[in-house]
Amino acid sequence: MTGEPLQIEVGGVELGAVRWRGAPGAPVALGVHGITANAWSWAGVAAALDGEIGLVAIDLRGRGGSSATPGPFGMRQHADDVAAVIDRLGAAPAVVAGHSMGTYVALMCAERHPAEVSGLVLVDGGHALAMPEGLSPQQALDAIVGPAIERLRTVWPDRVAYRTMWSEHPAFAGELTPDVERYVLSDLVPCEGGFRSCVSEDAVRFDGEELLVDDEVRTAIDRLAEPTTIIRAETGLMAAPPPFIPDDVVDRYPQHAWHTVPGTNHYSVLIGEAGATAVADALRTAVSSRE
Repeated sequence: MTGEPLQIEVGGVELGAVRWRGAPGAPVALGVHGITANAWSWAGVAAALDGEIGLVAIDLRGRGGSSATPGPFGMRQHADDVAAVIDRLGAAPAVVAGHSMGTYVALMCAERHPAEVSGLVLVDGGHALAMPEGLSPQQALDAIVGPAIERLRTVWPDRVAYRTMWSEHPAFAGELTPDVERYVLSDLVPCEGGFRSCVSEDAVRFDGEELLVDDEVRTAIDRLAEPTTIIRAETGLMAAPPPFIPDDVVDRYPQHAWHTVPGTNHYSVLIGEAGATAVADALRTAVSSRE
């Protein structure tokens, strides 16, 4: 499947997105990426859908094709943006799938815009994150996603160096598929001395702190009445135990359909073949149950 970059005007600003078209008359689902990711992270899911469902992945403010889009940031604004994109595309009501931070955006979108959202698929996120004791929110954010934030500050001499960094990341096991390579390289923009990530650290820090301290955002899953598919990785951010979603969270929400994908980590549960296939299957089920 070939992705088509878009610029979509909503509320006086432009948001980036990528669209993978479905067969004529096919429903359209929305994909929402993680805290330092971009819309191309959904390419593997689009390939697994194989045109049965159209997929549009939005670039959240401060990332990807929306890297120059000004704030406000935060889950409420991102949720409003997703709902506005659904409306602009004439896709309402649509199933919204979110990965990592995108799960919180999806939850808030369904709560704030129920007419636009017919269902959810959550991928490795959505629960209240643990706030480490004795740390400020920003210190806690550094402890959780510090390497990702450091990446935003790094100047890479060329695209090869950036690709090599990702290929050596434990989550990718030394191999990048063409879809994953497109995803990571689309993050780069030229700068003095080489290339840097286009992701706004200000956006990441604002959004990350909100996930740690904003009670309305942190408890959105508690207000989710409808049983929902939640896909879970076997291991965490660095491809090692524990999983990003702890076992006790699964036990706490037995009403939802939990699916742990063997052999996946927090990244590959979306962009790896097994993870993308599981997400695509969940989207098929969510869409068909609402037809």
